[in-house]
Amino acid sequence: PLRLAAERHSVDLALAAVLIAWVPASWRWLRQGRVGRATAALLLPLALATPHLTPPMYGDEPYHLRIMESLIGDGDLDLSNNLAGDDLVGDRGRVVSERLLHSPVLAVLVLPGFTAAGRTGALVLLAMVGVLLAGLIASRGRRLGIPNSRIRWVILGLALSYPLATYATQIWVELPGAAMIAAILLLSGASSPGGRWAAAGLALLAAAMKTRLGLIAFPAAAASWWRRGRVSTIVGALVLGGAAVAALVVGWVTMGHPFGAFRRVVHLVPVDPVLAVKVVGGLAFDPAGGLAFTAPLLLVAAASFGLLWRRGESAERAMLAGGLVTVFALFHSPEWYGGGAPPARYLVPLLPAFALTWGMLLWRRIRWRRLAEVLVVPSVFMWWALITRA
Repeated sequence: PLRLAAERHSVDLALAAVLIAWVPASWRWLRQGRVGRATAALLLPLALATPHLTPPMYGDEPYHLRIMESLIGDGDLDLSNNLAGDDLVGDRGRVVSERLLHSPVLAVLVLPGFTAAGRTGALVLLAMVGVLLAGLIASRGRRLGIPNSRIRWVILGLALSYPLATYATQIWVELPGAAMIAAILLLSGASSPGGRWAAAGLALLAAAMKTRLGLIAFPAAAASWWRRGRVSTIVGALVLGGAAVAALVVGWVTMGHPFGAFRRVVHLVPVDPVLAVKVVGGLAFDPAGGLAFTAPLLLVAAASFGLLWRRGESAERAMLAGGLVTVFALFHSPEWYGGGAPPARYLVPLLPAFALTWGMLLWRRIRWRRLAEVLVVPSVFMWWALITRA
């Protein structure tokens, strides 16, 4: 019995040991402004440990792994000779023959890591994307005037709450999408034309990786072209329109349709008001994956988005508008929870909005902020559970 208990809780003991070493060191680094070092010291060990603890059990990860195997082994995107009958991808691999089920863009982005060290290398690369995301959020927070004394708490909250560490140890499009959106926010303040063009390029890349990400990325990128004169607005409309078309073409060429094998534009139009209520209520309060249970601090931030709307710049407002459209696009879907994925997957690209709102709440000393502090312990508890048990 003792041996079984030790095996069951060995991962808890290992994580506790990591945190005992990481917390004081990370706080010192954060006080020095070393956001990258602080987040890397946590995310990289988790990414290195994950392949030794769990196989690629469910969701999109096995499919992306097969795409990378095909690219390395065959030099093509034909998966017909990469999917066995008892493969983990299962029936999903046989749904399409000449077309892919998912865009290959994510697989191409993490291919260098996979080439170097297989799944471990791919996860390490995604963990570095998580580090980059934290650094971009910190930089954007400073741009909005949030003091460093509050930013360090935001980064600590990001590291020790869902979903950053979870998505840094699994292969999904949402974490790279969130990093691209954070980069677009930062580029929106650039005075040079190069920043605006880079924002448009990132929006194209995000939408090519997952069409849904374009609902947030393109409005945020458009903000960098607004209010810079009539010529800039017209050029921006042409550039972003061309980028959107290019992203759609990637989907058509690789998947047969930008929305994949199962969805079309008509499926995005909500027709059942009862389902729409279930979507909103489920995202917030579903016992299996609602934010109130898995990430209550994110729910607090969502309830305070008005603060970011008022205190942020046009890029933040555009991002929030894109997030609203994203939720609206889920009203039709019985899989609003994200299918076989960690909780609230479709909201993860809005992580920059959640984190910046935390910073605003800490900075402005909102009277009811202390009520939110009560949610810190359950947030860390769920982070722990999702890291060690999911």
